[in-house]
Amino acid sequence: MNHEQIQPLLALSAAGMLDPAGERSVREHVRACPACAAQLETLAAVSAALTARPAPVPPTDLLLRTQARISLELAWMAERRRSVGIAAGAAAAAWVMNLATWEAIHVLWPELPGLVTWVALSALTACAAAPAALAMMAKRRRMERGIF
Repeated sequence: MNHEQIQPLLALSAAGMLDPAGERSVREHVRACPACAAQLETLAAVSAALTARPAPVPPTDLLLRTQARISLELAWMAERRRSVGIAAGAAAAAWVMNLATWEAIHVLWPELPGLVTWVALSALTACAAAPAALAMMAKRRRMERGIF
């Protein structure tokens, strides 16, 4: 192996994390390359110093906090799926209601211009959907804050 291929393997070798074939390649290269030998020696000293230090102790409530966070994320994802389904259903119902009302208005008042009818029905649909949209936005804000 050449110098560029060995460089990334030196730290792994110093930490004892290479397979036998990789370790053999590093050892062969280090015998012929004084720069890599010096770097491997430095990395081995760092690895030994780090290994000698005690492992950090995680906070006692780490598991509980992690489980709570995962539960919150799962609830958020489930609520989001439900919200998308509700929004799609509401949009489909509004569209059907709009088409049915459009036809009814044209039958009852054929003299009404099409653009006026379309604007009026669109405004009516938007007004009917606004409370549901506001409720969904408020629930999303509560979930983002972790408040159910």
